[in-house]
Amino acid sequence: MENREMFDEINALIGAIAKAFETSEIDVVTAIEQGRLGMEMLADDQGRNYIAATLDERVARIYQGAIFRPDDQPEAEDEDCGGGCTCGK
Repeated sequence: MENREMFDEINALIGAIAKAFETSEIDVVTAIEQGRLGMEMLADDQGRNYIAATLDERVARIYQGAIFRPDDQPEAEDEDCGGGCTCGK
């Protein structure tokens, strides 16, 4: 039985960071040990809490259930779609 405090929460955070930077959890732990990973708890302009993570020169915002990176682009919507395709409109 694991009795370390916040063990599950830390594991989940490491997993989210690995997903945000498209790397392995082992690489995240190595980056922590080497001082290459920075984390800060912040809130956005709408009051939602997130972790601002930096790994080397890359950055990501990790929210509960969502990850945002500055280079992410929203998917373009086809305004001319009249149905009959696979876009779900």
